[in-house]
Amino acid sequence: MNRILIAATLATSTAAWAAPAAVVQTRDVPVNQFLQGRLKVQIPLNIPVPVEYAQSAVKRAGYSYWMRPADAATASAEKLPNRNGYMYASTATNVTYDARHKVFYGIDDPGSLNKLKGAATNIEVKQFKEGKFPAVMLSMISGTTGQPAYFMYMATGVKNEVFFLSLRAPDGRPDIGAAVWAKLAANIK
Repeated sequence: MNRILIAATLATSTAAWAAPAAVVQTRDVPVNQFLQGRLKVQIPLNIPVPVEYAQSAVKRAGYSYWMRPADAATASAEKLPNRNGYMYASTATNVTYDARHKVFYGIDDPGSLNKLKGAATNIEVKQFKEGKFPAVMLSMISGTTGQPAYFMYMATGVKNEVFFLSLRAPDGRPDIGAAVWAKLAANIK
């Protein structure tokens, strides 16, 4: 009986110390709004943006940044708020989409994936290539920072043009990054 009581106590105390799953409150922002109207077409995609983030005035040609307003006051394209996280998107990308072969050249072709494996670990690739706007989502651990990195590339349907979206979770927390990324995956049609 004593052993059962000790085991139950240990199980309860262990469960109390386990980290709770991240509950990330987000709001859906249409991708064209997120990118400040830079897309040439309307894409029916909502970006799950953490509720405390707002569009910032950080300047870099072709880019749109979202972060906490307090962080935006001191942020620049060269000095982003890693501690509290941020999101950004751009139409300025080296990646192109080949609809005939269903390949994002520069990201999910074999040569690019091999280069990526030299710069990151724990690389996960999720493909969405059957819809009107094909996409590829990546999550990985950066070889430079040791923190999770999240990227999505989506074809616009205009020639071979692509836009990308990136998330830097607060303090590099993978639970928050994974929660936001799962919501984004659910929004891709």
